[in-house]
Amino acid sequence: MENFLQSDVAAPDRANPARLARTRRAQRPGGARQELAAGEPIDIYHWAAVALVTALMCAVLGYAAGTAALARAANVTSFVFGAMGGALTASGVVRSLRARIAAGERLPVQRVPVADTR
Repeated sequence: MENFLQSDVAAPDRANPARLARTRRAQRPGGARQELAAGEPIDIYHWAAVALVTALMCAVLGYAAGTAALARAANVTSFVFGAMGGALTASGVVRSLRARIAAGERLPVQRVPVADTR
């Protein structure tokens, strides 16, 4: 307990040999660490929705701002997040269309019944 407030005292690495072994395996010979494998792919539509909701929130804050400078800043931020949300949505649509075309699938077209004219 005497060493509790002293910052120059560090716990030795040999206290946890399993952790030390993991650290050695994670480092490459050049000293750079390996990247961790992603558990699941990034859902681009989720982040587009986050950007669009943030844009809406900034627009509301722009209307509720007390000064003109705050209103302008919130509206610019809203525009930026709206543009990013639109770009993410468009890139998700383009990516899914490219994947379908590359897989050789036909795009489904809805057949709508039309009344016969006489």
